[in-house]
Amino acid sequence: MNNYSNFTIQLEEPNGEQYADPPEDSLGELSHFELGLKLFCFECDRPVSIEIGEEKLNVFFDPDICMILEDELPEKLSELSQGKPIKIEFVESVCITLELQPLASNLINCNLKRFGYLSPNQFTLKSRNQHFELNKTQVIAELKEFVEKLMEMALNGGYITPEEKQEFLMPLREIAPASAIC
Repeated sequence: MNNYSNFTIQLEEPNGEQYADPPEDSLGELSHFELGLKLFCFECDRPVSIEIGEEKLNVFFDPDICMILEDELPEKLSELSQGKPIKIEFVESVCITLELQPLASNLINCNLKRFGYLSPNQFTLKSRNQHFELNKTQVIAELKEFVEKLMEMALNGGYITPEEKQEFLMPLREIAPASAIC
């Protein structure tokens, strides 16, 4: 029997509401892929639920998922599979950081940090940390599958090209199959 906390990440049904203006690149500074990713996350916005143990976090394609994709999530997953610590930050709408530190024997120490203000009228910053032990194989497989699914959706929607998808997902090819990750 293991003492791991469960880790899942799932797409929820689209909410159909737009909370911001569409992304634009009036100065032409973004690549086709960067702008396509931003447009995909904006136009296809939906909630994403992340469960860690008994905790359930709700984030959104725009801006949360877009930001972690821009922050090279496939490369971070490759690093995690190689035993290097990573941070995944959801700082726009929920003020949460996941610090993932691989340990021996297929474990990951997950430090879930929440931070923000006590109330709109109080400007005292507060933070709360929770610690979990996660199964490294499960975490990497869940996140890898999630990123691959998003890129397939962006490709199918015409937001990115097959070449852009392939290049972005390249670091995931370095990750051993789930059965070999230890």
